[in-house]
Formats: sequence, C-alpha cells, structure tokens
Amino acid sequence: MSRPCEVCASLSQDQRKTRRLLVGERIVSLCDEHAESVRNADPGNLEELRELFPEPDGRRSLLGRRSPLDRRIFPPRPEGRRRSEGRRHDDAS
Repeated sequence: MSRPCEVCASLSQDQRKTRRLLVGERIVSLCDEHAESVRNADPGNLEELRELFPEPDGRRSLLGRRSPLDRRIFPPRPEGRRRSEGRRHDDAS
C-alpha cells in the first residue's frame, strides 16, 4: 500500500499517486507535483526541505518532523536478521 503525499495530507487534499525521495537521511513520500518542486530546489537536508512547504497562513511547515521509520535507508545488520532462539531453558514445556 502506498503512503499518501505528506504535503497533500497536511492540506487535506485528495490523495494522488506518490513517489519516495531520499532527502538527507529521511525518505519522504510526495506526489508528482511536490516531488518536482523538491527536484528543482534540490534541498541538502530536511530543514531546507521543510522550508519549501510552509503553511499558507502560518510559519510552520506542512512536512512533519517525524516520519514512519523506513528501514531501507539503513545498512543491513552485520549479524544478520534477529530471530528467536526458541524456548528459554527455564520455560515449562
């Protein structure tokens, strides 16, 4: 399931097809229109990105500071995936 455009969701607009862009260390989900604005401005970090989308009548940004964690930008664990080691030795069978 596709995540909604973070800017359109703040404006309560209809949801459009989105694409994901990596800005700094965060993946942002944006519609084609907002993604084009980001490509043209080429922000280097998240604060510059947030300055691109201010509220129409306020000082805040339409992009939230937090986003659901998207693990794909992080390298894989060197020890491999976490997995259960089974029952503990003191658990009843």
